[in-house]
Amino acid sequence: MTDVATGAAIKKRSASGQRGMALAEWLLASVLGLLILMAALAWLNSSWQLAISQRQPLQLANAGAWILQRISLSAELAGFGAVHPLALDDPRLSAWRSENNLGVGKPASDQLTLQRLLDRDVLDCEGTRVLAGNVLIERYFMRTDSSAPGWVLTCDAGQCNADSCSRLGDVGAAMLADIDSLQVLYGVPAASGQASQYVDATVLKNMSPVPRVLSLRVGVLLRGSESLPRKRRWQPPQEWLGLSLTAITDTRAHAAFTQTMELPNG
Repeated sequence: MTDVATGAAIKKRSASGQRGMALAEWLLASVLGLLILMAALAWLNSSWQLAISQRQPLQLANAGAWILQRISLSAELAGFGAVHPLALDDPRLSAWRSENNLGVGKPASDQLTLQRLLDRDVLDCEGTRVLAGNVLIERYFMRTDSSAPGWVLTCDAGQCNADSCSRLGDVGAAMLADIDSLQVLYGVPAASGQASQYVDATVLKNMSPVPRVLSLRVGVLLRGSESLPRKRRWQPPQEWLGLSLTAITDTRAHAAFTQTMELPNG
């Protein structure tokens, strides 16, 4: 009987020891699994942050190049048909002409108005067909939009004929979001022996007689659409279209782009 009791006690201790060992192994496996999971999550988070920080500059460069190219296409045709490229020859358009520091944006944005006489039917920037023989007006400006935070760059199109002008002055079609400012300077002939100079719309309208406009210098200030993992300091160009911009510390990427556009029909 004693041997039987002793054997039972030994088996009980052995089973208890096995259960304790299994529990320890399970705990160790759980800890190792948790450490591996945390390492994987940290790697994924780091990779995601790196992808965002690399994607933002490319997105800004693509957006800046696209919108400047779009405005450049209108600038190349502005003034066709012996009309003034900036609509300074038509008093009916005085309320829609190019303006300096219109008030929306940071810094305050400009408004650019271009016009041309059509020799064929075209679709304007709002997608409306304008018939040949009419003067097409396209007005670029900044405004707020319910579909996007901040401001959007917008194009409001209209048309004029000998009798009247129509469709000007509405909210237009949003072209680009995540933009902080639109700036425009106008290249005009300088005094004899000097190079051409660039002036803003206010100076241009006060010049008498109104000079020929040789070119445009258009700039856009863009910001990223996604937040970066941490705040970063962006140092703007020393001088951007005559403006002194302060450094920005933000969780979004920022970029300033400028393009000089010739006005062949200026």
